[in-house]
Amino acid sequence: MKTPAEIANHPKARLHRELVETLRASGSMKGAEQTWIRLRLNARLWKRIVTYGLGLRERQLQLNKIAFPDANAAEVDAALQAGNNLNRLHELACGRASIASDSAGHYNIGSRGLKIIRHATAIKTN
Repeated sequence: MKTPAEIANHPKARLHRELVETLRASGSMKGAEQTWIRLRLNARLWKRIVTYGLGLRERQLQLNKIAFPDANAAEVDAALQAGNNLNRLHELACGRASIASDSAGHYNIGSRGLKIIRHATAIKTN
């Protein structure tokens, strides 16, 4: 089992943090869209982005949401620093999940970053 430091220092987790920082520097969601256009011009960085599957539009939208979350901003930042995967970070940013904590308020560490608990959602019936 990997230690929390090894998870947080994985190249993909570092790339997530770097991209979110760059997107936040743009100032808004609209600016983040323009940032992706500029990132394509940096060949070395774009190759890393594509290598980790972040060149897809769906992944870019997830990263935009993580950079500018609707809810749980502090939890999103903590999970991002801990190296959680992109799908769980996106659920946190959308408010569909939260981070498990103990009675003292400290976040619980899971096997791949912080332990994220998905909220029950209503099932849509036809």
